[in-house]
Amino acid sequence: MKASTQAQTPTPESAEDRTTASTDRAYGTLGMAAGLGSFLGAGTILALSSTLALWREGLQMNAAQVGAVSAILTFAFAAGSFCGGFVAQRFGLVRMFNLNAFVCAIALAACAAAPNFIVLALGIGVAALAVGFDLPVSISVITHDVPDETLKGQLVSRTQVLWSAGILGPYVLALAVSPLGFLGARVVFGLLAVVALGTALWRVADPRISRLHRAAADRERAFAATGADDDSPSTRSMGIVDVLRSVHARTGRSYALLFSVLALFYVMWNLMANTINQFQTYLLVSQHASQMQAVFIGIVAAVLCVAGGMAYGRVPKGVWRDRLFWVGAAAQVLAMAIMAVGGTMWSTALAVMLFQFFGNFAGEMNAKVWTQETFPVAVSAEAQSLILGIGRIPCAFASLVLPSLLVPGVIDVALWAFVVVAALSGVFGGLVVRLTTGRGCADTTARVGVSAA
Repeated sequence: MKASTQAQTPTPESAEDRTTASTDRAYGTLGMAAGLGSFLGAGTILALSSTLALWREGLQMNAAQVGAVSAILTFAFAAGSFCGGFVAQRFGLVRMFNLNAFVCAIALAACAAAPNFIVLALGIGVAALAVGFDLPVSISVITHDVPDETLKGQLVSRTQVLWSAGILGPYVLALAVSPLGFLGARVVFGLLAVVALGTALWRVADPRISRLHRAAADRERAFAATGADDDSPSTRSMGIVDVLRSVHARTGRSYALLFSVLALFYVMWNLMANTINQFQTYLLVSQHASQMQAVFIGIVAAVLCVAGGMAYGRVPKGVWRDRLFWVGAAAQVLAMAIMAVGGTMWSTALAVMLFQFFGNFAGEMNAKVWTQETFPVAVSAEAQSLILGIGRIPCAFASLVLPSLLVPGVIDVALWAFVVVAALSGVFGGLVVRLTTGRGCADTTARVGVSAA
């Protein structure tokens, strides 16, 4: 009898395990569908970067038009990133999540078929606006739908890996279609449009994702019905302005100061990253590399970017990540110096590879992690949206003039300016590390603790 009882006891545990595994798979599905928004964001930028020289020749664009297309992409991406969280709050988070990829697919298809500069510019602008909206929205959907804090952090980190994959994908495509010449540029955008359409259909049609949306909405209604938030220190009722007027309870630092230094770090770093990601193929071709050589260098650099992101993700939170920041910051200054001193195709290739690998240790991943760890849960998405948007506005202005500066006679001055930008990125990032020293990443109170300024 005892043996019979023991034989039967695993049955309910097995059923529970199956339910848990099914739920985990559903969350993984949501994380992948959300992360593809990051893939499309990086993919749109790199699709233009890897084919910019082909568009210039195929549509007979001058240097000003080349700069205008890049600037439109960056301005629209900045506007979408800046406003995405706020628009979703009013229009509906899930509704925006489902709509963004459809708009992106239509715009990318227009780019693929563009007969002239105007259509290309309009398509790029709408696509960049859509993926800009989707970046904070997709991360907010994960935060909204996933109740487990550990799993939530893992899925947010996965979006950054997919961002890196979005850098690699267009380069592989561009290399594969490079024998087609200008037609290859159209193929790259056409295939990216197919990915966007598939993402949109997945988000709308997958019942597992819909169930998670409904479950999150039910949890919100339950909180509201019980008034759980009224006596909770979770700061759900606080807006971003209220938080910025407050003080971080654990570190004693003003949130406005933390926000400002984080934004300055991301502005400086993004100026470098935008130049590398948008103009490296253009720059290499200007330095007498063939289109195939330039794209191949981009693929190697993108592989290193993915590898660097995976390596950084394996480093435990805490002092070692802070130490790796200094390594990454120094390596990026070195990369910009190599580019400035060398002035050749191969020195530029080395600099790009160095930057793409170590940019994971002192770059956008840090900005996202620091924002999530520093700001209260209730406003972290809005804070992230603001920082991402602010960081891309100067890049848009830079994109207007960079094609005219990356030419013989003035290119040396431009490249040395980026050495200074790299150094400032390290300085502001170092200030973030210093100002947030002592934060408890695993302690929930570090993310909700505020006191009056």
